[in-house]
Amino acid sequence: MDTRFEERLASVGFTTLTPIQEAVAEPLAAGESIDALAPTGTGKTLAFTWPLLPTLVPGDGEQLLILAPSQELAMQTTRVVREWATLVDLKVLALTGGANVKRQLDALKKHPEVIVGTPGRVAELVDNGKLKLKRLRTLLLDEADELLTEDTAKQIDGVWDAIDDPDVQVALFGATEVDTTIAAGLFDRDFTRIDQRNVPIPTAIAHEFWPTAREQRNKRLRQLAARKNFQAIVFFNTTKQLKVTASFLAHEHVAMATLVRGDSSSTRAKSLENFRKGTAKFLLTTDVAARGLDIPDLPAVINFDLPRNGETYTHRAGRTGRMGKHGLVISFGNDHDLRDLRRLVAVDIQLVNGASQATKPTSFSGSAGHTVEPGANKETADKPRPVAKVRKVQKKKAEEVVARTDRFAKEKKAKRKHSKNKGKPKRKNGEN
Repeated sequence: MDTRFEERLASVGFTTLTPIQEAVAEPLAAGESIDALAPTGTGKTLAFTWPLLPTLVPGDGEQLLILAPSQELAMQTTRVVREWATLVDLKVLALTGGANVKRQLDALKKHPEVIVGTPGRVAELVDNGKLKLKRLRTLLLDEADELLTEDTAKQIDGVWDAIDDPDVQVALFGATEVDTTIAAGLFDRDFTRIDQRNVPIPTAIAHEFWPTAREQRNKRLRQLAARKNFQAIVFFNTTKQLKVTASFLAHEHVAMATLVRGDSSSTRAKSLENFRKGTAKFLLTTDVAARGLDIPDLPAVINFDLPRNGETYTHRAGRTGRMGKHGLVISFGNDHDLRDLRRLVAVDIQLVNGASQATKPTSFSGSAGHTVEPGANKETADKPRPVAKVRKVQKKKAEEVVARTDRFAKEKKAKRKHSKNKGKPKRKNGEN
C-alpha cells in the first residue's frame, strides 16, 4: 500500500484489512485482470481504490474508468475514491445519467485521471466523441454481474470497442458470481478468480419475520417509526406500492424519503442526503438501492415486499451490518411467505409474533439471529425459559380464553332472550 495511504489509515486508527482488501492488492497493482468476489459490506470499494490509484500518473489524462449500475452507487464510489485521490494529486469526475451534461463536458476538459460513471452516460459520451479513452489503463466494473446483463452489456461493449487495447487491465467486482463466458467473450481475455465469499466475516445481523397482513404493513412501519435511534431502508417490489406507503406515512407525519428510478438525479441525491443526515426515518426504495449503497451504521433493513430470489435478499440485507457491525433485517408476510423465504435463504430467521412485540426495540448487541430484550442481562437472555414456566403461562392464557368465550356466549344468549321477549307483557305470578 502507498505510504501516504498507510499514514492516513494510521491517523484514524485503522489497522486491519478485510480479506478481499488483502487478496486483491497485489494482483491489481501488478495490472492483472481479475474477477473478485466478496460478501456485501466488506469494503470492496476501498479494495480496488488503494491498489489502483498509486499506479496512475497525475496530469496524464483519463487512466481509470469505473462503471457502476446506478447513479447512487456511482456517486457513492466517487466520494470514496476522491477522498483518497486527493492524497496522490489525482482528479475524479462522475459521469452519470440525469446530471447536467454541459457541466460534465466542461469538467472533462480538465482531463481527470479517474472517471466514475454509469454505462448509459459513458457510452453516450464515447459515441459522441466527447470522451476519449486512448490513455486508459484500467476498466473496472463494480457489481459486475448486474452490469453484464443484456442491456448494459451492449453499452459496455460499445465502450470497450472504443478502447480497443489488449493491454488494458479489466477488473470485475461484486458479491454475486459473473457468467465467465460472457465476460471472457466481451473482453477477449481470461480472468483470475479471487473468491472471498466463504471467508468468515465477523457479523451480527439478526433476521426476523413478522407475520403481517398486507393491509397492516403500513401500520407496522408507523409503529417502528416510534423507536428511538431507529432508521431503515424499506424495500418494495413495485413503485406503485411504494407511493401508496409514502402517502400513508406522510399523512401520519412520519419523516421519510423516497428513492425511485426515474426521479431526477438531484431529487435522488437529496433523498439520500436527508436519510444519511438522519432527518428521514425511512428510505423507501425498490431494488435500485439494493446493491452497493453504503449507509454507515444503518440499524435495519425492512422487506415490505419479500424479494423474488435469495440473491436479492442477500443484497438487500447487505445494506445493514456492514463491515462486521450489528444489524437487523425485518421481513413482512404471511405463513406462505415465510416458507418461501426459508427455502430461498440459508440464514436463521426468527419468527416474531404479535403486534406488541413490534413496539419493543430490538437490541443490536446480540449474536446473529438472536434478539435480546432491552435491559435484559445477556447471560440470562441466552438461556431458554424453563419448560414448566412456559407451560404454566400457556395454561393460564388458555383458561383466560375459555372464560372470555363463556362470558361472550352468556351475553349473546341473554341478548337473544331479551330480543325475543321485547314488547310482550310481563306475566304475573300464578298466571298461565
